[in-house]
Amino acid sequence: MAGNPGSLSYGVWFRALAVNLIGLFWSLPAGSEVPDGESLTVSVAAPAYWCPYACEADKARRGFTVEIARTALEASGHSIVYRNMPYDRALVETARGNVDAIVPAFRGETPGFILPRHAVSVTEYCFYVSSDAPWRYAGPDSLDTIRFVATSGYSYAEAVDAHIAANLDQDVTLIKGDDIPRRLRELVLIGRFDALLDDRLLLEYSGEHVGLVNAGCLEERHTGYLALSPKHPDRSNAIARAFDRGIKEIRADGRLCTILDHYGLDADFVPGVEPVDCRPDSP
Repeated sequence: MAGNPGSLSYGVWFRALAVNLIGLFWSLPAGSEVPDGESLTVSVAAPAYWCPYACEADKARRGFTVEIARTALEASGHSIVYRNMPYDRALVETARGNVDAIVPAFRGETPGFILPRHAVSVTEYCFYVSSDAPWRYAGPDSLDTIRFVATSGYSYAEAVDAHIAANLDQDVTLIKGDDIPRRLRELVLIGRFDALLDDRLLLEYSGEHVGLVNAGCLEERHTGYLALSPKHPDRSNAIARAFDRGIKEIRADGRLCTILDHYGLDADFVPGVEPVDCRPDSP
């Protein structure tokens, strides 16, 4: 049944208008002249598969770094709008100024971005192999004997990054897109690769380490930040200052510890937070 042509045309027009308005919101320049006292709506992007750092935008638990950013900025009178994007795309959109920030991101992955003084996370990268595999990571030289898979766009450690660059698409493959922890695990379990390199918390929190064993971790650990767009420095610096004020407040009054507790995490996962701050009877 064809239906009413007039109603159909109006419905198509309305949906198109809604899509265009949503696209316009995410592509508008963020602006540059922002007084510290002005209330802002801060657009934040991260992949949906980064749980528990950043999770699905339409779920109640959006990730502990997203919640830290939201709570800290709300303490300074601002709000955030959070959207999921693949990491590579989120970096590009934030660099262009179409998105205010990506969270969490490392200094090495965001050259030129504006970072607050306070970080939101700590990351440890580890190799995982199938449960019957004998190989163990013993420093960068031990990588010469295996083929491994990792995530595109990440910075792991200077020596490991150099090994990846020298062996890309030969003994090392980088993948991008969605649902990466599951895809990495499957590639190892079916024997396409000897090992995978991934964020320990990301892989183990998601349950995608089943059938794998930890074969050793990199010594270097990375601090993650609310990485703000370099395109509009006045706006980004104002957001960074607001975030720094807010995170000190929520760390002091226990709200930051409450966020971590919701994800079953302890103080080790956020720099500057002491274990005593997140004791079991903390607020």
